[in-house]
Amino acid sequence: MCYFLYGAINDGINTDDYEKTIKDTEYHFSFGNIESVNKCVESCDSSYRITLNHCDCDTAIGQKHTNKKGLEELKDLLLNLQNVRGIKYVLISKNWWKETNSKQETVHIQEMDILHFLANMEDNCLYKIELYKKYY
Repeated sequence: MCYFLYGAINDGINTDDYEKTIKDTEYHFSFGNIESVNKCVESCDSSYRITLNHCDCDTAIGQKHTNKKGLEELKDLLLNLQNVRGIKYVLISKNWWKETNSKQETVHIQEMDILHFLANMEDNCLYKIELYKKYY
């Protein structure tokens, strides 16, 4: 069948900031949590899909190459989402039709190479990318 990208952001953000941030991107996140995204994936629902594409088979996410078109846009979006007031996390998963998330991982945006991370995301894993600013 096809791959689909699912995801969500935490509730309680400044929606004006968020709308300005995603205005020119192909990615759009609904408000939700781990349980709501996993339930959507399990039921093959489209409510937590993050693109409006027919399918996401052509996505550069998880294709192991950091220079693939599309990764830079998602990297920039993740970095810009950090400026949305009230943002805590973004959830993202890439799933084959009718396959559920078999695991979950939490990462912090300040502790990763974003392009490498996006290029190497595994299928059927729900990633929680924490966006709050860490103070060491």
